[in-house]
Amino acid sequence: MALSFMNHFRKSSGLVSLARNPQSLQCLMSPISSIAAGASAVIVPRQCASLPVTGNQSISMGSLVHGNLFLSGKWGSPDQPTHRTLKTASVTQATDNEDKTSAGFLSAEKMVANPGYNRWLAIPPVLAIQGSIGSIYAWSVFNNPLTRDLGVLSSSSQDWGLSEVVPIFSTTAVCFGLSVWALAPYMQKIGARACGIMSAGLWSSGLAVAGLATMSHSLPGIYLGYGLLGGLGFAFGYITPISNLIAWFPDKKGLATGLALMAFGGGALLCAPLSMKLMAHYSQLPTLANVDASDVVFEGGTRVAEIAGEMKEVVIATADSVKIMPEAIEGSVYLAGTGDTGLAATFLTLAAGYGTVMLGGALGQRSPWKDFTVGQKQEDNKVAEPEGHVPLNQVMKMPQFYLFWLGVCGNAMAGVTIISCAKTIMSDVFGTQLPLLVDGAFAASYVAGLSLANMSGRLGWATASDAIGRRNVYLMFGLLGVPSCLVIPELTAAVTANPDPSQLWAFCAASSLLVTCYGGLLGILPAYISDVFGVKSTPTVFGRCMTGWAAAALVGPQILTKLRGDSYNSALTDLAGKVDPVAFQTKFGTSVDKLQDLIDAKAITISSMMDICPPGTIDPTAMIYDSTMYTMSFALGGALVANFLLKPVDKRHFVTEKQ
Repeated sequence: MALSFMNHFRKSSGLVSLARNPQSLQCLMSPISSIAAGASAVIVPRQCASLPVTGNQSISMGSLVHGNLFLSGKWGSPDQPTHRTLKTASVTQATDNEDKTSAGFLSAEKMVANPGYNRWLAIPPVLAIQGSIGSIYAWSVFNNPLTRDLGVLSSSSQDWGLSEVVPIFSTTAVCFGLSVWALAPYMQKIGARACGIMSAGLWSSGLAVAGLATMSHSLPGIYLGYGLLGGLGFAFGYITPISNLIAWFPDKKGLATGLALMAFGGGALLCAPLSMKLMAHYSQLPTLANVDASDVVFEGGTRVAEIAGEMKEVVIATADSVKIMPEAIEGSVYLAGTGDTGLAATFLTLAAGYGTVMLGGALGQRSPWKDFTVGQKQEDNKVAEPEGHVPLNQVMKMPQFYLFWLGVCGNAMAGVTIISCAKTIMSDVFGTQLPLLVDGAFAASYVAGLSLANMSGRLGWATASDAIGRRNVYLMFGLLGVPSCLVIPELTAAVTANPDPSQLWAFCAASSLLVTCYGGLLGILPAYISDVFGVKSTPTVFGRCMTGWAAAALVGPQILTKLRGDSYNSALTDLAGKVDPVAFQTKFGTSVDKLQDLIDAKAITISSMMDICPPGTIDPTAMIYDSTMYTMSFALGGALVANFLLKPVDKRHFVTEKQ
């Protein structure tokens, strides 16, 4: 039959073109042989997409889908003219399975689900990734151990200050923001599975590098690991899996993003208490020095004692030290640089655990099949029209984008500032006034509680936005957030004047409300962007708007540490003017005029000063965050104005795929 077909084509002008192109002849013979063998349909390879077969009788190739074309027809004898033409009875669209055969496992094509896949199964893999990178919100539990990395029980002169370790969190945020700005199109191109694999590798590597750097007391190494590598892992795991989930839930965009970002916001709910337990497990008490506290002297602001004929730096265990390590003996002298906070091993353990969980989440990523829609039968999906969108080059020229950016930055500043230093704030403000209630475990529980507030805000506010509108919810963030920031200084002043647990619970409520609004801000943002600029623009615009979050994460904690440091030093100066100079000399081994040297060497605290202050002196610790809260309320007010001014984009700026 194949021979009779070729005999027929010798009489046609198409033979000349075929003879001149051996590849074309091979392309044609393959399907001919298959049909001659009785096949009802064949596949013409993509390189054969436009072969002229005869002068007036040609194979109609139709439109290629995924590079292949299905042909079906009947062949007859040249003696029967009615069968001399290859009839393209149907052109059948190639399925995703053909692509999966040739595509790599990590490619976007390989992760396409088969028609009929239950879209709710797409949620758990995203939650696994989001919950892992969301552990960044537990950063505040690492601040204190880093500030006593060498002293272990308390800070030594060579330990890092709070102002040096808090920006590690900010560095992660900045690397995230820059990455999503520059790499969002690439992330969208390679797909959620490949992004998940890269996120798992980068995030776990960042934690491992941070662990090794902590072990060798290298602050740049921690910035490199947790800051740079962690920020990149954060970016790859955040944007594309969420946009992929939105594609599965076009009818419930708020719910979809709320679920994913709920897991992200709730990352600290597991990480904070787990990290505390791991540090307690891995920690080691410093070597006990065989000297009395009275033998400790100050040299250049450093506490030293003669041990085995050498002057070595030491730390003295305090009541706070015993809270950290119950086996420590209050008032005893320990050799600096000999113990272990357990933080390095904790970082390494988290690296292994999160790397495994994220890898599983990445491998489980699936994307919708072509023309997937909700509420229609599969055969009707092919007629669905694509949703309009505003091209990125137009988005960047519109005031709506910059109002989005300002709204994100201002709203995020208060929440991310509290989260980055939550444990420190709780210990400083209420640990001194309610010591029997607020200890290290309570502070860690407070961090976990904020994570729960963050998580519930992402889901609760996102779900509410589907009902009352995204803009209305964003306006509520400002209306609730500004009063919450302003009431916190009143609560800290009240607990200082009359310590009572009611002020503690009110503070927890106010700060939790701020964090729910912060969580809702990020939980709604992808859906809000989709509403304003269109679904197709969402991943890239979302990535660029998140640089506003990165700016807030950079500026907010810096403002907090700067204002806290100024308030703390001012409080020390005020207290120094109230103490007896002789008592000061006895307590710190130097005169009052050397106060700044003691502050620089981290050898003096408000707590130690209060020990020698006259009775009735008010402890100023609880008020060192007042100026920060006033600044945060101003930022929230600015965000409220930006959200109020944000209006819908004119429909004339939208384009569709056909345009």
